[in-house]
Amino acid sequence: MILKTLSAPIALKNGNSNFTFLPGGDSFEWIHESILINAFRGNTLDGSTNNIYLRIYKDDSLNFYPLIGSASKSSLKSSNSSLVFEGIAEQISYTVTFRLTPYGIWFWDISLKGECNKADIIYSQDIGIGSKGSVNTNELYAAQYLGHSIFEGDWGYVICSRQNMEQEGTYPYLQQGSLGIRSTAYSTDGTQFFGLSYKKTNIPEALLSNLPSKNKQYELSHTALQTETFSLSGTKQFSFYGICKSNHPEAIKEIEYLQELHKAYTSSEPQSFQPVKVPSLTKTGTPYASEQWNMEQLNKYFPHRILEEKEGDSLLSFFTPTNSHVVLQSKELITERPHGHILMTNFDLTKVPQGVVSSTNYIYGLFNCQLVVGNTTYNKLLSNHRGLLNVEKNSGQRIYVKIGDFYRQLTLPAAYEMDVSGSTWYYQLDEDILIITTFAMYNRPEIVLKVRSVNNRKYDFIVTHQLTVGPNEYENDIVLEKEDNIIQIHPSSDVITNSFYPDLHFRMRIPKNSTITDDSIFFEENTTINPSLLSVMIPDSSNFDIIIQGYDSRNEIPFLDSYDYPAQKEAYHKYYDSLTGNFKLSAPNGIPLTAEKLNAIIYWYAHDALIHFASPHGLEQSGGAAWGTRDVCQGPIEFFLTTQHYQLVRNILLTLFSHQIDQNFEWPQWFMFDLYPMHQDDCHGDVVFWPLKAISDYIQATGDSSILEEVVDYRTAQDALPANKPETILLHIKRAVDAIKNRYLPGTALISYAGGDWDDTLQPANIKLRENLVSAWTQALAMQTLELLSNSVSHRDEAFAKNLSRMAKEIKESFYRYLIKDGVIAGFLYRESEEHMKYMLHPRDTETSIQYRLLPLTRSIIAQLAEPELAARNMEIIHQHLSCPDGVRLMDHPASYNGGISKIFLRAEQAANVGREISLQYVHAHIRYIEASATLGLAEKAWDALMRITPVLLTKYVPNALTRQSNVYYSSSEGCFYDRYEYAANFDKLRTGDICVKGGWRLYSSGPGIYIRRIIADLLGIRFKHRFIHIDPVIAEDLDGVSFQYTCYGKTVSFIYHIDNNMEQPICIKSGNEELPGNYIKNQYRNGGFEISQDVFLKAAEKNNEFHIYLKK
Repeated sequence: MILKTLSAPIALKNGNSNFTFLPGGDSFEWIHESILINAFRGNTLDGSTNNIYLRIYKDDSLNFYPLIGSASKSSLKSSNSSLVFEGIAEQISYTVTFRLTPYGIWFWDISLKGECNKADIIYSQDIGIGSKGSVNTNELYAAQYLGHSIFEGDWGYVICSRQNMEQEGTYPYLQQGSLGIRSTAYSTDGTQFFGLSYKKTNIPEALLSNLPSKNKQYELSHTALQTETFSLSGTKQFSFYGICKSNHPEAIKEIEYLQELHKAYTSSEPQSFQPVKVPSLTKTGTPYASEQWNMEQLNKYFPHRILEEKEGDSLLSFFTPTNSHVVLQSKELITERPHGHILMTNFDLTKVPQGVVSSTNYIYGLFNCQLVVGNTTYNKLLSNHRGLLNVEKNSGQRIYVKIGDFYRQLTLPAAYEMDVSGSTWYYQLDEDILIITTFAMYNRPEIVLKVRSVNNRKYDFIVTHQLTVGPNEYENDIVLEKEDNIIQIHPSSDVITNSFYPDLHFRMRIPKNSTITDDSIFFEENTTINPSLLSVMIPDSSNFDIIIQGYDSRNEIPFLDSYDYPAQKEAYHKYYDSLTGNFKLSAPNGIPLTAEKLNAIIYWYAHDALIHFASPHGLEQSGGAAWGTRDVCQGPIEFFLTTQHYQLVRNILLTLFSHQIDQNFEWPQWFMFDLYPMHQDDCHGDVVFWPLKAISDYIQATGDSSILEEVVDYRTAQDALPANKPETILLHIKRAVDAIKNRYLPGTALISYAGGDWDDTLQPANIKLRENLVSAWTQALAMQTLELLSNSVSHRDEAFAKNLSRMAKEIKESFYRYLIKDGVIAGFLYRESEEHMKYMLHPRDTETSIQYRLLPLTRSIIAQLAEPELAARNMEIIHQHLSCPDGVRLMDHPASYNGGISKIFLRAEQAANVGREISLQYVHAHIRYIEASATLGLAEKAWDALMRITPVLLTKYVPNALTRQSNVYYSSSEGCFYDRYEYAANFDKLRTGDICVKGGWRLYSSGPGIYIRRIIADLLGIRFKHRFIHIDPVIAEDLDGVSFQYTCYGKTVSFIYHIDNNMEQPICIKSGNEELPGNYIKNQYRNGGFEISQDVFLKAAEKNNEFHIYLKK
C-alpha cells in the first residue's frame, strides 16, 4: 500500500506566489518565489496557527470567534486566487475574503454586518520567511534570526520582519498591517499570543486580554495585531495585508512599499468561485488535561522523594532515590520550554554505534516523536515535535480516548516521570487513572508504548502516528504493508535513504483487536485528507501495547510475547551504573545538597552525553545526525577517557581520522559518521587541533601508541566519499601539522582565524578577516595541543616530536609578543598590514565596544601557557568583568546589532534573539572556567561555579533563574531581554542579577561529557595516565570528609577527602594505615597532586578499598 503525501486541495496562485490551504480553509504552505512565509503548516485536526478573531465585549465578559479556517465553522468558497469565508458570530454576520495579488501582496478583506456595542479584531499570523528547507528543519532556529521592527503608520501599527540570516543569497522580508481600521496593539512571539496556560486550556491568552505591544524576539515568530474597538450598527469593512519580498538586503528603517500596496489593494481581477466542501470534524472533543494530584494521590505513587522543588508550599518536581525525575503539572504550566526526554536503545561501549533506535517524548501527551534508527535526520519514522506550546498536536504519536461522546486527545498529565530508560504519564480521570509508559528495550531495537487503566476500565482509543519515513512530514510517499497485527513501513523509492540504506524499515505490532486507518476516522464523511496519519483504532480496552522496531538492514528479530518495563528499567540502571563507574558521593553526616545533586545529575548528564554521541540531536535541535569534529573530540572523548572506555575512544579516533579531508588535510566542521557521505568541507581555524589533542589525550591515558600505525583513508572535499589514499595515522597527523604551518601569518607563528573559532557567532563577515584575524584562544589551544602531541609521538618519531615542541615554543612566543597588550590578552588580533596590528575585544578596541573575552583567559590557564602573574590577572578580569550570578559570560558586552546587518561577525550581528551564544553565558565555556579555576587551585570558586550551572534546585544558587527542567543539560543561560537593543542597553543587569535568566537549548552539546570529566578528574581529582593514577583534588572547605565511590581499573573503591592544614606535605594518600608511595605532580600555579603507580594502587585496593586523601589547603 502506498500512502501518498498530503496534498493540500486548495491551491491559489498569482504571479510568483503559491498559497495552499486545507479543505477547511486552514493555511498549509504559503510560498512566494522560493520563500516559505508561514512557520507551521496547518493540519486536518488542529487547523492552522494563524487566524482572525472577532471579539465581542458584553459587560464584564469577552467572547471571541475565529473567522477563518476549520475552527470557525464558516462556509467556504474558492477561486484561482481567492478564498471567501462566511458565517455568523452571535448576531453578527461576517465575510472574510482572502485575495492573493500578482505582486507578492495579499489581503484579508473583512466585512461585518449587525449590531454590537463594542468589538475589536485580533489578526494573528505565524511567520517563517525563509527557505522551505531551513524553516521546516527547525522553525525555532529560523525565528532567532527574524528581526522585527514596529512602526506607526496611517492605520496604526505595522510589523516589518526581516530574515537576517542569508537564505540562498537573499534576506526575505515581510510587512503586515491594517487598512481601514487602526491597529492599536501588537505582539511578535507565540509565547505572548498563546501563553503558557494554553498547554492546559487550549485557549490563546491574548484573546482574553490586550496584546502587550512589546517586540519579543524569541523562538516562536507569531505576529498579531489588535484593532481599535468599534461599535457596529450596520456594515463595517476593513482589511489586513501582507507584503513579501524575497530580498531586503538593507536593515529595516521605515514602512515601505506603500505605492505597491495601494496599487494591489485597488486592483481587481475577475473571480469565478466554487463552493468548497468543508469536512465535519464532529468526533473529537477538546483536548483532555488531567486534574492535578493532591498530596495523598502523590504519596501513593511516589512515597519516597528527594531533591524536592517547591514554589512556596507547592511541590513542583522531585527526584526518586533511583534517579527518576518526576514533574507535576503545576510546574509545566510555569515552564517556558516543555519538559521532554529522549530515549535511546543501548549500544556496545567498545564500538562506534550504528543503528541505535531513539525516540523523543514530551510531557503534554507527545508519547513518541522523531523516532529514528541511526541517522536522526533521514532514518525517521515519526515526525518532529513543533514549537514549544503544543499548538500543533498532530506530530509524532498521540492518544485519543473516548470520554462521553467524543474522542479527546490526552495532553497534560497530573505527573510525568522520566527515567533514563523511559517516561511515564499519569492521567487522573473521574474514577480512574490512565498510566501510559514509553520505554526503550535493552539489547533490542524497540520502543514500547504501554497503556493501562488502573481500575481495569475499558475505553475506546485511537493512537495516531504522523509518519515521515524521511526528514519531514508531507514530503514523500510511504510504503505500508500489513499482515495480521504487524505493520511494516519503509520509504518510497525516490527518498535519499534508499541510496545508502536500501533496507531501512520499521515494524509495528498493534493490538489484535485493533484496525488501522488514517485521518478519515475523525471526519463525519470519512474523508481522507492526510494519508500519512496512521491511526490505530483500539476499541473496548483497559490496557494495550504498541511496539515499534527500527532496522537499517534486513536483519530482524521476532516480537516478544510480552514486554515488561520494570525488567528493562533494571537493565538500563545497571548499564548506566557501569557507564558512570558506579559514581556516588556521600558525606559523613548524611548527604549534603551538593552530593545529592551531583549523584542525580551525573546519571542524567551521562544519558545526555550518550545521546549527543550516538544519536546526535536535542530537544530543541531536532536535526543533527552528525558529529561536529570539535564536539566529538571534547564531550565524548573526555567522558569516555574518564570512565575508562578506552577501546571505544580508540574506535572513535579511527573513525575521526578517516574523515580528514584529502585536499587541505584539515577536518570538516561536521560530518556524518554513518553511511551518508555528507560533511561541511570547510571549518573554523581551531578545528584541526581537536583531533590532534584527542589522540594525544588517548595515548597519554593508555600508552597505546600503536594507534599511530593504524591505516585509515581520507575523504574527498567535494562529495565526502573515501579518497582511496589510505595512510597511517601518524602520516595523517604530519599532514595536519603541515596544514597548520601553512596557516601562519607571514613572519609569525600566529595562526589565521579561517572560518572562526569555538564561538560560532563570531564567524568572520569577510575574506580579509578570515585570512588576517588571529584568535588568542586558538593560539593557546595550538600550543597546548602541540606540546601534548610532542610527548605522545616521541617514542615513535623523535625528530617529529622535537619539531612539534619547537612549534609549540614558537606559538607561545608569538602569543606573548603579539596577543598581550597592557597586561591583557586580546580576544583577537587583526593584522591590517605587516607594520600595523589592531587589538580587538580588548580595552584598546574602539570598534566593537567589547573589551574582554573569556575564552583566551581560561584556555591560556588550562594550557598552562599563562605565567602565574598573567593567570592571576586573567582571573581578576573574569571576576571583575565577566562574572554574573548565573555564570561567567563570553564577553563583557554583546556584539553590536544594527538591524541584523553584519560588518565584522556574522551570527553575532544577525541574531535578533538574545539566546544561545548570543546570551554570552554558554555553559560549555563556563565549564572550561571551572577547569581553569581547578588548574589554579581555586576550590571555592570552582565548586560554586559548578553549582551555578547544575539545574537541580538551581535557584538556591541563582536566585534570578526562572523555573526550568531539572534533569537535562542546558547549553546556555539567557537574560530575559525582549530584543537586542534592550540587551545592549541593560547588559549590566545580568551582573547585578536584576533581570531574570532562563535556560536555553537542551541536551545536544559536548557539555555534559566535559562537565562529568571536570567533576571526576579536576575537582575530585581522579585521573588516569599510562601505568599511573593521578590523585589531584581541588576540594571546597564544606566538602571536608566527603566520600567518592568510583570504579578504577575495574575495581570499585572509595576516596575519602580530608582537609588538614596542619600537615607538612601538600598531599598524602593512605590505604588503611599505610601511606602510599608515589611522586608529586608539577603545577606552576599551586601545589600539585600525587602520582601513584597502577600496580601499587591495585595491590592496596585488594587489601582495603578505601583510600584516604589528606590535603593541605
